[in-house]
Amino acid sequence: NVWLPTFFKIYSFVFSSLIWGQVTVTQNPEIKSIKQGETVTICCKTSQFTSNCNDCVSWYKQKAGEAPKLLIYYINRLQSGTPSRFSGSGSRYGSDFTQTISGVQTEDTGDYYCQSYHYINSKSIVSLWWTFGGGTKLGGTKLPSVSLLPPSSLQISGDSAALLCLLSSYSPQGALVSWTLDGSEVTEGVVTSAESEQDGRYSRSSVLTLSKARWEEGELYVCRVTHDGAPHEASFHKSRC
Repeated sequence: NVWLPTFFKIYSFVFSSLIWGQVTVTQNPEIKSIKQGETVTICCKTSQFTSNCNDCVSWYKQKAGEAPKLLIYYINRLQSGTPSRFSGSGSRYGSDFTQTISGVQTEDTGDYYCQSYHYINSKSIVSLWWTFGGGTKLGGTKLPSVSLLPPSSLQISGDSAALLCLLSSYSPQGALVSWTLDGSEVTEGVVTSAESEQDGRYSRSSVLTLSKARWEEGELYVCRVTHDGAPHEASFHKSRC
């Protein structure tokens, strides 16, 4: 009867779900920016303990538009072609596993996935679980896009003027902002937002508010950004607007 295998699979799934619960795999971090030469560790945790299982955990890497590539199997064995800077660790009886890249290279950017395999045998019911984690994206440094917006004509006609500095699409986080007016640093009237993250890229803004008198006296306004040890800036010459 053709329905028997299907019935067995469904019954097995339901039974093992009731007894064991569905196996889930959690990875962290979800996103990490990398610098060449540093050591990077990705953690993987399974909701069910493995049981003396050599082949319970594997690690895969996937580049955009490509199929996943096996890097590590049997918890810590390197697949042929995997560079020696990759290593895996964990216990055959545990639920916590790691993949480490010692001396990460620029070509190591991509998405990494932990896969667990659970063989659950309860009396005559055999249930096999192959479960992937949500993935960890490793990416290189991306410099911020910096733009400086001058005060509007409506603001200038009032009692104060505000300049807006926008930082967008950078990684990793940690961009610092400072302001100068005609070559001198300005701290009064500066409000800088917290960094926000979307899809592994960060952004923030900074506002410099000046009195009308100080705005009229100044000429060169500069928003200076330091990110990943490198300086970036955007400037505004009042006489050129």
